[in-house]
Amino acid sequence: MAIDSSHGAGTRGGLVFKVLGRRVFLSAEFAVRVAPCPQVARLPGAPPGLLGLALSEGVILPIIELGVPRSAMIVCAHRGEEIGLVGLEDIASGMFLSDGALGVIASGEAVPPLDIESIYTRVHAVSWGANWSG
Repeated sequence: MAIDSSHGAGTRGGLVFKVLGRRVFLSAEFAVRVAPCPQVARLPGAPPGLLGLALSEGVILPIIELGVPRSAMIVCAHRGEEIGLVGLEDIASGMFLSDGALGVIASGEAVPPLDIESIYTRVHAVSWGANWSG
């Protein structure tokens, strides 16, 4: 994957990866770390996409499933909390050419930003605690 290492004004730091075969960009302002996919405790009644909870570096994280869970997890900071994203492929990090909007150019291809706000809202919008019959 082509990474621009000039660190100029026309670059953005972050991660480019695939989710269900589609490449997306996650800005370094959200990405905290890439870690091995942890053991996840499933939550009865959890909304779709919320795989469960996991312990990562001493922090309990909600784990959001974007695709088929594999060997890596990206820990993101959003709205003051950390969340884990799993189901990612072909993760590359570095400085990428900005596309003039919120995405980047990687390997000559425009890569849109991952809509972390939408993912966060989708999982938190449902009052799922009341659904727990466990």
